[in-house]
Amino acid sequence: MRDVIVKALRLKYEGAIAEAQANIEIYLTNSAGIGEHPEILLAIDTQVEKIAEAEDKLIVLGQYFDFNKEKETLVEEQVDERSSL
Repeated sequence: MRDVIVKALRLKYEGAIAEAQANIEIYLTNSAGIGEHPEILLAIDTQVEKIAEAEDKLIVLGQYFDFNKEKETLVEEQVDERSSL
């Protein structure tokens, strides 16, 4: 049961990251997608905050509940990759 709950949380956070990334890509590449967002920087900043929050939660989940050493390494690699952007 423990593993199922931890996995569900991990997938929730990964989904939040994917959703925010998709929104940012739309904002950056499709001007029609931002018609209702006159403050594009604010809209993108909000999505970046969502990514940061979900990544933080993934890291904590991995550190304290050891959901899988392979996944923990993957999260760290993703964070490093994003840091280099």
